Amino acid sequence: MSDKQLTPDALAALQGRFQQQSRKAQAYYAVMHEARRVLGTDEAASSWMEAPLVAFEQQTPAQLVASGREQEVLAHVRGLKPAR
Repeated sequence: MSDKQLTPDALAALQGRFQQQSRKAQAYYAVMHEARRVLGTDEAASSWMEAPLVAFEQQTPAQLVASGREQEVLAHVRGLKPAR
């Protein structure tokens, strides 16, 4: 391990990256939770998250969430027919 200290700018940049990743993870979790509620299982929700969809111009829900479009994905998944 190095004896070098993080500069305030480097620490701020690191904190910013962590917060951004945390927001993305929270958004992904929120969409997965809703998809599981509608689709019935974790496996079905996970498969749906990774499937390119016509509704999203062949992008996956996971790609849209990663790009900050989780509200659009949530609206779409809430419009799906619930699993029985």
